Amino acid sequence: MKKRIAVLALAVLMAASFSTAALAAPAPAPGLSPFVDLSADHWSYPYVYELYTQGVVAGDPEGTFRGEDPVTWGETFKLILLAIGEEDPEREPDQHWAWCYIQPALDNRLVWSFNGEHLDEVPTRRDVARMAARALDLTDISGDSPYTDCDDGYVVELFEKGIMEGTVEEDGLRYFYPDQGIKREEMSAIIWRMMNVDYTQGMIRYNNYWLDVLEEVPATRFAPDQFVEDERGRLSWTQGGYYTRGIDVSGHKKEIDWNAVAMDGIDFAIIRAGNRLYGKDSAGTVCEDSWFEKNMEGAIAAGMDVGAYFFSNAITVEEALEEADLLISKLEPYRQHITYPVVCDWEYLGGNKSRAYGVDAKIITQCVAAFCQRVEEAGYQPMFYFNKYCGYVKFDLSELTQYPFWFAEYTDYDNVPSSIYDFQMWQYSSKGKVAGISSDVDMNLCFVPWPGATRRPGVTPEGPLPTDPGAPEVSPEPTRYVDPVGP
Repeated sequence: MKKRIAVLALAVLMAASFSTAALAAPAPAPGLSPFVDLSADHWSYPYVYELYTQGVVAGDPEGTFRGEDPVTWGETFKLILLAIGEEDPEREPDQHWAWCYIQPALDNRLVWSFNGEHLDEVPTRRDVARMAARALDLTDISGDSPYTDCDDGYVVELFEKGIMEGTVEEDGLRYFYPDQGIKREEMSAIIWRMMNVDYTQGMIRYNNYWLDVLEEVPATRFAPDQFVEDERGRLSWTQGGYYTRGIDVSGHKKEIDWNAVAMDGIDFAIIRAGNRLYGKDSAGTVCEDSWFEKNMEGAIAAGMDVGAYFFSNAITVEEALEEADLLISKLEPYRQHITYPVVCDWEYLGGNKSRAYGVDAKIITQCVAAFCQRVEEAGYQPMFYFNKYCGYVKFDLSELTQYPFWFAEYTDYDNVPSSIYDFQMWQYSSKGKVAGISSDVDMNLCFVPWPGATRRPGVTPEGPLPTDPGAPEVSPEPTRYVDPVGP
């Protein structure tokens, strides 16, 4: 976890009447300024003085601060890295003075890539806000923007945390001016607040990120002690609610004896129709699963309930729609048999070698939403899949609550499921043993009796089911998801 240099005494300034952010300022500083061009009554003086006494900022040899000058990329890297407690690296004698800050900036996710030729150029205010937010381990998942001219999630997060405030103009509206440069005096206030504002209050820590709890997303109804594992590693839900057992498969499983699968207590199968290659050098090629038709026909013939999924790595809405359209076209011959959801399985793989490296959560969320909407328009029940990293960091789940959640977390780890948010299907293992499949397979529990599903549930709850699992085949009209099963 990153360490900020110091925690100073805070004095809270009055915020604008419509703002929830309370911006902090230093205690009053001595009247004698260390800079000939910065008076002690200037608004930025307390910030600059505190940073000066800590060695974070310094003037030029003439003793001036030049507060109106814009900060460069090199200066921004240095100041933000010092603000989060990074050691000042040794400078390389034959390189630009700020060259030594590029790699630490990459390591701390300030930027995803950078050309050293631009160190003396001026970043925009949006660039600076994004770097500051990432340095503080914040994501771009935020609330509504207070700004008239900018809705960037990182910018909004910094406003909500009291780090940046923008300008309230004479028209009473707040502006950020995202494409302008940022002055040295403004940067001093941002850096001081990064070092001193308790921006993590009310947040939770996940891996390297600080996260707001999304109040719009229903809290989980599940706890680890509600599930019992048998000698084969299969889970049962002990709360008396509806659930079914299922698997998801791709062509990697090769030949499957679907009759044996159906006889082995498996109620449903979610079958891969295709995937998009995720490597930076892959050009994002879309591939069809050559085993899809055989798997779908085998599962249907064995009397199983079926759904389908596409392994997505869309980084534009256009790509997401391309994937959804391919999936829908492959489903058409089996329309009357699709009783389980049609799933957007967006996954982040490959680290900094992934084509999705550095793509904001807002964009990925738009991709998932577009995919699911297209599936719904085609008359199928949409769903999307995620693990904790994608659900917490790469998706804004508050924008996707109209669709059911398929959560992935494996019982290889203790105290699972550990999601703070509710879900309707749980992929709990990748090491399942199922008759008719020669290798390990993903295991799932589903907690929703989808209309048209015919397999018997793993447990029959007390009293009548909210939806009859023996209902007629699913209608070709879109069915908006409503979870009929309470806690």
